[in-house]
Amino acid sequence: MAVYDGYEAANQHLLEVAKACAAAAAKAPLLTGKLGLRMEIVTGEDLEPMIEVLETLGKTSAFQLHDATAFRSYKEEGILPPILLLGADLTQPPMWNCGGCGFPTCGEYLEYVSRNKSVGIGAYGPSCLWKVIDFGIACDYACACAAQHKAEARILFSVGAVSLFLNRLEGCSFILGLPIGPVGQNRWFDRLPWTKVLGYEQRMMTQLAGAPNLFMAFSGGGKPILKTKPRWWEDPTFMKVETDEEFIAAEAEGQAEVYEKIMKLAGVLDDDEDDDS
Repeated sequence: MAVYDGYEAANQHLLEVAKACAAAAAKAPLLTGKLGLRMEIVTGEDLEPMIEVLETLGKTSAFQLHDATAFRSYKEEGILPPILLLGADLTQPPMWNCGGCGFPTCGEYLEYVSRNKSVGIGAYGPSCLWKVIDFGIACDYACACAAQHKAEARILFSVGAVSLFLNRLEGCSFILGLPIGPVGQNRWFDRLPWTKVLGYEQRMMTQLAGAPNLFMAFSGGGKPILKTKPRWWEDPTFMKVETDEEFIAAEAEGQAEVYEKIMKLAGVLDDDEDDDS
């Protein structure tokens, strides 16, 4: 007989919940049945490369900073959750000549894809409409399974994009990541770890910069007001469109740093080569 700490046991159980979510995604009622879903559950130290890349991206992206901060905090607390990665090659059509992608025939679509399989913001495209729908259904089933197990979870684009950069789930054009846990209330929505590394003003500005449309007053007057404070209509702050050369330079430098980080983590570039360059 033994006595278990409830929270410790609950966090350990989350791996089993992740497995159940994978089973649910595999069972999802797809429209075509030809998705070719690939999955992987990543845990513990194997998550460190993903966190490192997120932190590097977070130097110039509030969106990535939010997730990086949370993962680093959970690791330091010893409650880093397992992550279910879901991916598929969304570029290959399972049906023929429906026209949903905008091309008259799949042949023309595939000919275009062969020449223009470009990297977007963390995904390869263009994508087949039917594959996108089926992939969404599979991910929805995984999320619903987490909810049925009362597990804290929120599917993340950022983790999927980083996984794609690090060549996880090889052959996939798009990946999403579903962290299962940690145990608690609104871990992925309240984001309490932010309070440990960011002050109130910083948190407010990262939220504002990450989703400015949610903070915008009526824009029809041609001079959009941003709600940057509680009584935003007093001494209003207006949105202005301009070129930010300093940020452009910082972003270019950050992208180079991310690329270098990915190459090192992938084993393509070692520290000695970096020192010599």
